[in-house]
Amino acid sequence: MIPLRIGASAGAIAIACLFAHSHAEAHAICGSRVFPATLAIDDPGVSDELALPTMTFYPRNSSGPQEIDASFSYTKTIFPDLGLSIGDGKTWLSPGGSGWGNLDTELKYNFFCVEQSEFMGSIGIDTTWASTGSRTFSDPFNTYRPVLDVGKGFGDLPTSLNALRPFAVTGEASVSIPGASSTQGSDNPTVFNWGFTVQYSLPYMSANIREMPEFLKHLVPITEFAFQTPVSNIQPGPGNQETTGTIQPGVIYMADSWQIAVEALIPINHASGHSVGVEAELHFFLDDMFPNSFLGKPIFGGRS
Repeated sequence: MIPLRIGASAGAIAIACLFAHSHAEAHAICGSRVFPATLAIDDPGVSDELALPTMTFYPRNSSGPQEIDASFSYTKTIFPDLGLSIGDGKTWLSPGGSGWGNLDTELKYNFFCVEQSEFMGSIGIDTTWASTGSRTFSDPFNTYRPVLDVGKGFGDLPTSLNALRPFAVTGEASVSIPGASSTQGSDNPTVFNWGFTVQYSLPYMSANIREMPEFLKHLVPITEFAFQTPVSNIQPGPGNQETTGTIQPGVIYMADSWQIAVEALIPINHASGHSVGVEAELHFFLDDMFPNSFLGKPIFGGRS
């Protein structure tokens, strides 16, 4: 997950606040449904995985420089339904230089899965750790983020609606709470992060409804919606209370033990940017690659 960053200028700070993402760290399986790892919001699963690299070319904002990020995240299961993730990334600003953001961790628990309904959910606590990155690119305070992730597949629809059964939705809600109310005279706002995805799984279609051609049966067309709304301790000024975010249409190619995803980043308003960005990620499912080793199964409790 890409942490909130303080850049080399006020414009860099604005971009960091507007486009803080919680990057995916798990693919999720509930009944016959496989929820792929997504880019803008997390999915409701917990498993051993590695996202490396995630490349993000952000929409340019009129108040700041162009930002490009390269990041990674690694998730290790402790118990079959409990995992710990760690992530970090480097930012390039033009103008503004480059540097590493704060280290980010999340403890996440998959607390329910109703297999017949393909319905599951997870809760987590994410922490961005103060001053663990480059001096001008890392916040001098911790940020805490309680997170709720849910997912619902529509495979339980009647067979008369087979064309709709590959659809699935996921959703996420979290609150970013800064560990300090202000930094160098500037208020650090509390931000409500929320979003959802709509996805159409051709792998699900091929496995459960009718066989698809070899290439198509690996594709998941998807659109993600990710938004941020400041809710308290907001810095005075025009636009600082405005909801920002992106709409992200794209496609995921899912193989047996890895996937690759590419999405456009379309700003929802002028405060979110005025050009189109792009995000891409290569993701490895370590539980499928190394099912009988430490890398691919929980530390305690056997295989996930």
